Amino acid sequence: MSPIAVDIINPRIQSLREAGRPLHLLAAILIFVNAFLYIQLPGSSKIYFWSQLIVAADILILFFAGKDLLRESPGFNLFFRFAEIIVFLTFAILLISDRQWTVGIIQISIAALYGYIFYCEKKSYAAERISIQHLGINLPGILVDRFIPWIEINRVEADHNEFIIYLRTGNKQFHYKLTHHLRLEELEIIQSYCRHYLPQKS
Repeated sequence: MSPIAVDIINPRIQSLREAGRPLHLLAAILIFVNAFLYIQLPGSSKIYFWSQLIVAADILILFFAGKDLLRESPGFNLFFRFAEIIVFLTFAILLISDRQWTVGIIQISIAALYGYIFYCEKKSYAAERISIQHLGINLPGILVDRFIPWIEINRVEADHNEFIIYLRTGNKQFHYKLTHHLRLEELEIIQSYCRHYLPQKS
């Protein structure tokens, strides 16, 4: 039997993607505020001030006009998330170099938060797939995947629309909807794994 991968809809990853647009709006607002706070500092750079305004304006345009673009073009979404990180990090460096430690640390924290979101989003775009193999089943996660060996699995139910894994302990289960109907040969491979590795009920 060859390993098989099944495309699924992961609720946690879907929630993360749905939160992407509000986070862009929040970033745009924070960048606008940063820009106007920064320009009041002695020796502030007008180039960086206008750069922040342009980035914030671009993000706002993306938020209001690019709803489908953000959902359908992961690379575009990640590019703007990366731009947000750069803006906050640059602002933090400027503030710290001016010895404004408290505000600078806040900006570093914001940059780190958006960096974490960037990492999660980047991983999520390639994570909605269950891998079934001889050692067990690999489930997708936002930060790390979870591998479940066959010895921990009680039974697996798979049809054209759903994939459910029941564990032996704790009455725990993992329930996923599929992104497309499984073909008959795919179902047969999954059932072959189950017949081979799971205890058969009498």
